[in-house]
Amino acid sequence: MVGFNILNQSARDSVLKSSIEKNVGVLVMFAVRLALSNPERLKKVIEELIRNKKIDAANIDMGNPLGFLLHENSAVSITDAAYRFCRYEPGTHVILSGTGNTDHLAQNIASFSRSALPKKDIIKVRDIFKNVDSITGQ
Repeated sequence: MVGFNILNQSARDSVLKSSIEKNVGVLVMFAVRLALSNPERLKKVIEELIRNKKIDAANIDMGNPLGFLLHENSAVSITDAAYRFCRYEPGTHVILSGTGNTDHLAQNIASFSRSALPKKDIIKVRDIFKNVDSITGQ
């Protein structure tokens, strides 16, 4: 079980590479954190990452930090993008999604049923957050 999400992808190098080599299954927790489901919280997290020099402010639209993921043939919401980002990461096998709301459950299932995010979006997300190694986005 490993924490992995759009904002903190450090497990890619610290866990996933090794698990692939050793053929070990990985269960992902924290795919969607408060920051990825609450736009105001996301802005605060992004501001903190910029302040701590973990991301470059020039790469982010502070008005809509992950808005570039929402376009035709891509994600329908940031939560959708977050689940799909984790779902199609090499080395991940189970992506936890918790909810007590049946509408959210249906949305989560729909996200897991969609294809991977466009490669250009994945490359951009990986580049923006490549130096983040400590934040979970809560």
